[in-house]
Amino acid sequence: MTAIFFDLDDTLYNQLQPFQSAYNAVFSHITNISILELFKKSREYSDRVFHLTESGEMPVEEMHRKRMIYAFDCFHHRISDEEAMDFQKIYKEHQYKITLAPEMENILNYLSTKNISLYILTNGPSNHQRLKIEALNPFQWIPKNHIFISSEVGYAKPQIELFEHVNAQTKTTASTSFIIGDSYENDIIGANNADWNSIWLNTKQRKMPLNQRHPNYEVTSYQKLEEIIKNIF
Repeated sequence: MTAIFFDLDDTLYNQLQPFQSAYNAVFSHITNISILELFKKSREYSDRVFHLTESGEMPVEEMHRKRMIYAFDCFHHRISDEEAMDFQKIYKEHQYKITLAPEMENILNYLSTKNISLYILTNGPSNHQRLKIEALNPFQWIPKNHIFISSEVGYAKPQIELFEHVNAQTKTTASTSFIIGDSYENDIIGANNADWNSIWLNTKQRKMPLNQRHPNYEVTSYQKLEEIIKNIF
């Protein structure tokens, strides 16, 4: 039976929305930076050091602070530790006010009519990720026992062990499992290594790393994701 595993951040919802709200609250005086590009740089840093936060070598709070300092540095702006942490505080507040992308709601409704098992597979701290999931309230489509969070499992994307673990727990197979996610490094490389199928939701127009296998499908908008889902399933 086909199983679809959705990433959480920047997949079930558009992560740029809470980021934009926090930026407007703290950095509205800086008007010469693309907020999308700033967001991409902040994610670039957090993806690079995620394994350190998982292992406990870097406190999550330090990663939050450093990723914004790094992102602004990329655009030749210096911000203080206090500004970085003020931003994170407001960003976190808005992350608990998120809603499903409208097209994602259509997708979940559609897939629920196709006898396809739906899951969430996300990296991150347990409490933080669960509060975001509660805000999205996807439980009419995805049961609470269909949620897998790296910090609870003990493995994180792209580790093959995580993909093997969820296949074992859900009695699904790699060949009939799909992951839909925004992170090439975590979602797509992980899926490729585990012989899963993958759909890269690349709404931020990130470049694929060189010498890597392509996802099975790549889409650049939620609208295109909805179209391709209806073509595949």
